[in-house]
Amino acid sequence: MLEIEKRCVLARSGTWGLDDRTISLPAIAFVQTERIRPPENAELFLSNEKSDPSKVTIVDKGSIFSPSENEGDVTIAPDYPYPMSLKGLGTDTERKTEKQEAVVIHPGDEEALRETAKEGAEVVVMGNAVELLRHPMEFVEGMITLRSSAGYGSLIYIPGIASPSNLALLCYCGGDIFDTTRVVWESRSGNLLTAEGRWGPTDLKNPSCQCPACAGGKDFEDVLERNYLTLQMEMGKTIHHIKNGTLREYVEKRSVHDPWMIAVLRHMDLKHYDHQELHFPISGPKFHANTKESLYRPDILRFRRRIKERYRKPESAKILLLLPCSAKKPYSLSKSHAILRRAVKDSGNQHLVHEVIITSPLGIVPRELELFFPAQHYDIPVTGHWFEDEISIVKEDLVDYLEKNEYDKTMVHLGSEKDFVCDVLDEYASTSDGSPTSASNLSTLTEELSKAASGYERVLGSSRKSEDMLTRCVFQFGKGGQELMRSAEVKGRYPNLKIFSDDKQLGMLVGERGMISLTLEGAERISNNNVYCVEIDDFYPEGNLFAVGVTGASQEIRIGDDVVVRHEGDVRGVGVAMMNWKEMVESDRGEAVRIRHKKKA
Repeated sequence: MLEIEKRCVLARSGTWGLDDRTISLPAIAFVQTERIRPPENAELFLSNEKSDPSKVTIVDKGSIFSPSENEGDVTIAPDYPYPMSLKGLGTDTERKTEKQEAVVIHPGDEEALRETAKEGAEVVVMGNAVELLRHPMEFVEGMITLRSSAGYGSLIYIPGIASPSNLALLCYCGGDIFDTTRVVWESRSGNLLTAEGRWGPTDLKNPSCQCPACAGGKDFEDVLERNYLTLQMEMGKTIHHIKNGTLREYVEKRSVHDPWMIAVLRHMDLKHYDHQELHFPISGPKFHANTKESLYRPDILRFRRRIKERYRKPESAKILLLLPCSAKKPYSLSKSHAILRRAVKDSGNQHLVHEVIITSPLGIVPRELELFFPAQHYDIPVTGHWFEDEISIVKEDLVDYLEKNEYDKTMVHLGSEKDFVCDVLDEYASTSDGSPTSASNLSTLTEELSKAASGYERVLGSSRKSEDMLTRCVFQFGKGGQELMRSAEVKGRYPNLKIFSDDKQLGMLVGERGMISLTLEGAERISNNNVYCVEIDDFYPEGNLFAVGVTGASQEIRIGDDVVVRHEGDVRGVGVAMMNWKEMVESDRGEAVRIRHKKKA
């Protein structure tokens, strides 16, 4: 029985139970033969026969040319080993015995994929995995196809390629089970495996530690023991990052050491955004965007796309003010932005001005969205130098933004980004010579804003507060956000602002989370637009909602979204999604929605 405890993009951590035994996931299947013994703490064995009844054993019955008659807790049926160039050669091969529940699928074998989807095999084994070490694009496509076909209830086993350096990436791509065959082979060659790659025997002249393998020992057993320990330590780190929601950042760090790994990550990002984005939570922990790969994180791309697709500026904002980002997040809490905002306030009509921050890797961030993930959660190395990819992102996003959002006047108060930003502006006034917080430039900013605002009526703070909240609601809930703010007013002090209508609270902007949390009354309004809704059977949730009770879900739902729980239009509760919509619908186990408010029967 599969129990998922934590999801992080395509990776999962949890447990897998067979009869009265349980193993942790992700799992390493240690090779067991007469000459190769697994470590004492191994939970899962890979063998051609079952020998230890206390351990879960995957028995591989080999190829159809020399099949084994042995059975295990999980048995891989005799398979037809054929190269990728001969796709479909083994489509008539027996894939499943009566006892085992594992099926080998070769990338491109459409018939087998259809069979797997119907059978619901407990373990899906990726055929040709070793060959795919030379084909990163085919590996990515194979992984995505396997998960899409097998569903969320099956475990994906990637045989023959796991090492300490790529383990985190294999989990990130959706792998659940791996084995030690590559580790054994590398150990036979005298190679030490590290998280950064391989050390050959000649590299051990300068030992990295005092273990027998590093301190001069050449025995296969010493090297294998050291490599097993390294693999297990890396699995522990990977699980830690899965549970903390930081696996993507960790994978970026690990991947720079290997061209195949970088290629896999880039194929995932550049060709399979939709598949990844479905599994990226809508909110998460702080992270560092230190590499080029960070620019194409699906959660960053999603933020940029929502700016283009959902965002429209506050109606009363007539003057656009472009500002630089700050090291501290959210921007408004930084010392530099406190100074800049004071200069805006001194201009006399501050709510006429719309502040938009220029930043990498997000491109542009309107001030009222500074709390929304990942705007207050990223950190980048600040050098004053912008790379071409970063410049291209900012220019592309700013051009698109100005096509959809018109202002009467534009002010540019920037530092090193000033020149390339001004390249895409038709008319603007520059109020900084490259040092935005200098006394002279702040004085210029206040003076120019005051001149630009002359002739306009004064915009009230209460009006602008409601307009800003409307943009947040639409950014989070799409068309449902319009209904949420209909005839509503905003009360409270930033960032913890509350939405009211007829003295009934509809929702609240929670500063730390950066999103609007709904009440039951607010959920009714979202439900009227049929967005962010989870459909359930005819019952009233007494606690959290589990997937077994879900009958349908809106396709925009991601982990972390505020969602409405309802039955045939009757709102029964509201809470935070713990699965994406697809997993809610396909799964029959696990927590789907963590309920915040529920309606009594």
